[in-house]
Amino acid sequence: MTSPATTKHAEQRPTAGHAGSRYTVRVRDLIIAMSIGVHEHEKEAPQRVRVTVEVDLRYPAGGFDEQLPKVYNYDRLIKRIKKLARQGHVLLCETFAERIADMMLVDRRAISVRVTVDKLDIFADTESVGATIEKRK
Repeated sequence: MTSPATTKHAEQRPTAGHAGSRYTVRVRDLIIAMSIGVHEHEKEAPQRVRVTVEVDLRYPAGGFDEQLPKVYNYDRLIKRIKKLARQGHVLLCETFAERIADMMLVDRRAISVRVTVDKLDIFADTESVGATIEKRK
């Protein structure tokens, strides 16, 4: 049986950073122009693509405590996605999403990632077409 002092101490322990704790970072609806698609007309000029990324990360030990190095850098993530988009023609939305996911999973804090890539100007009667992939470590 636990004493009242032991129970009180257990209730006061911080939960931040416990095994299994995680947080999610999102970049929603990043619009970039890139060379993507299987058809010849898609290879002639860049087209608008919308990218949404969600990455689940290990919660930092001791919480965030207003410490920038403890968080995933959104600015860096966006720059890296744009850099990937400039690396040459990509045939499939799935391939581009996979490249983004693989890039993100290199981070030791990353647990899983979900990436959606949509081409916006393909069909007049749709908002977009694309694919979503999810990868885990």
